[in-house]
Amino acid sequence: MRNITMVAILVACGQPEPQLPQPTYVRSPALAAMQDSKFDVALREANVTLARDPRDSQAAGVRAIARYQQAGSQLFSELGAVVDAGERLDALDHERGRAAWLAFLGALEAIDRDLEVAAADPSFALELCVACLESDWNRNGRIDDRDRKLFELELDGNGGELAENDPRRRPTYRFDQGDALWARAMVQFQRAGVEVVLAYRWSELDKLFRDTNSDRINIAIKLVDPGRVKRARELVLAGLSYAEQTRDAYLKETDDDREWLPNPKQKNYAMPLPVDAALFATWATVLGDIRRLLESKEGISLREVALATFGTPGASDVPNAYVDLGRLLREPTDIVFDLDDKLPRPQMYERLLRGLLGRGYAESMRASPLVGRLRHMASEVARGTDTVERKLRYLLWLN
Repeated sequence: MRNITMVAILVACGQPEPQLPQPTYVRSPALAAMQDSKFDVALREANVTLARDPRDSQAAGVRAIARYQQAGSQLFSELGAVVDAGERLDALDHERGRAAWLAFLGALEAIDRDLEVAAADPSFALELCVACLESDWNRNGRIDDRDRKLFELELDGNGGELAENDPRRRPTYRFDQGDALWARAMVQFQRAGVEVVLAYRWSELDKLFRDTNSDRINIAIKLVDPGRVKRARELVLAGLSYAEQTRDAYLKETDDDREWLPNPKQKNYAMPLPVDAALFATWATVLGDIRRLLESKEGISLREVALATFGTPGASDVPNAYVDLGRLLREPTDIVFDLDDKLPRPQMYERLLRGLLGRGYAESMRASPLVGRLRHMASEVARGTDTVERKLRYLLWLN
């Protein structure tokens, strides 16, 4: 504002208008290719740049996105082929499926290394219209309207919908350091999920193709690599740390330029989901809840979850027990799915939950407030409190 006032005074006095410093932004060949949805070219150009300068944060960010698009496409293609073949043969090709998950895990590890470079640079910036990226996202063999509209914004933030040709549907974001940290958190959580998948032998699932009329289903998914489950816990903890860093980075931002996730003081954002200080406070609280679950200081009440899901009548059949998430991941066991319809419901549920949770089944624990917190927010949404609905949607996104 001071610069603008000075310009006005000088112009009024007949003085030449001074040249104010303009923000610089380099549109590299890698980014240009990405903006044109040329993922292969973007990956190649980013490789060239990073071979010359391994700390080029923009190239690292572009390569992370290109790698993620490539890896995700390959994973869904392979898993789709496994499922299709399994339906014809009454069995799944587990080795092919495992190879697909291993390849995806390796890609996520490489992506995280690129995001580490981007997140280490306070000046990291990457301008990108996410909704403009064209790819066969739904894997039907062609780029159709569903693909093109996948990332479009539909709401205007005032209770209405944006018109089909409204340019606000396809905003260009200016991703920054906080967003790179957010991406690192997301990648850690996904790596943790893949580690759990790879820790078990899933061939027992083939029984579901053959034995569909029995009153009892008893399947034991064998744990073949306990270390992967323990590593998953460490990755989730790392993801929580990056989420906390993300929150701090957003709150410290002083710019206001096409924000992907704004802080309460920023007004220049495209998502129709304004935030306030209360949301950031709740974000911190939820992260704390999850950390205490992983440290076994609190557990998830099965009865409370059942009450939120089925209501009072159904919840009374669920055992008054807890999920010890920390122990579940520290001391993993086989996953036993033992469902017997002939048993009374309370006994059936207890047997089922003990088999699924193993050592993570706890008869007594301090209940985590997380379930009640989310239930309260959901009830506010049901009553149509718009601001709370927005907060809930943001919290699910952020975490």
